[in-house]
Amino acid sequence: MSGPVGLVTGSQPFAGLPSNPAEIVLSHIEGLEFSGIRIVTRATPVSFAGLPMLLPALVAEHRPVFVLALGLALGAPVLRVETLGVNAAHFGIADNEGAQPSGGRAFAADGPVARRATWDGEAVVAAIEAEGVPARLSFHAGTHLCNLTLYTYLGALEGAPVTVPCGFLHLPYLPEQIVWMKRQANAPERAPGTPYDQPSMALETQLRAVRATLAELARQALHHASRAAAPGHDERETMP
Repeated sequence: MSGPVGLVTGSQPFAGLPSNPAEIVLSHIEGLEFSGIRIVTRATPVSFAGLPMLLPALVAEHRPVFVLALGLALGAPVLRVETLGVNAAHFGIADNEGAQPSGGRAFAADGPVARRATWDGEAVVAAIEAEGVPARLSFHAGTHLCNLTLYTYLGALEGAPVTVPCGFLHLPYLPEQIVWMKRQANAPERAPGTPYDQPSMALETQLRAVRATLAELARQALHHASRAAAPGHDERETMP
């Protein structure tokens, strides 16, 4: 199937959890269209070694007009719209292969200290809240794989002739995850979360937020494309 593609990836479960809303939402949005842009999804491994190779390969394969990465923010009360990826790794929780870098070590030896997300984060927050879902701008995506994902995607997109809106959306726990953690209180390996009165958000509410985000990203992508098509205009000069 031809036509422009919006790439959406979501992290697989980690930290001993049996599920991750970032992965669950993918099946609900695969193949949807927003302003003529078709959504292609991919669940991504929780792998410090694997992501720096996988994510650029996905960009090269699909040549997306926008990219949205999804992840779980443990204990977050609202959706977080990330605006900055930093070249530093410090894992409070090991990845699914046991890697746990520490000390804020740079994971991209030749990369800049930080990269700014190319989406209009304020517009994304506004779009989500127009659906009655709380969200906020965030200027620090942490130092775990969510941050590495955003930083790596932005690097892979730097050579695009037109600005590709790209950002990372952190999702809260699902209610059923809180219930699961409560039932696992005495298990030897479990996600952090005591006491078990942490905030959560229903899947349908999270889906409304993700769909609103995709509609806004499609709008931004079309805006960049139209500016690039204007005679004598260097669209890359207008990047955030």
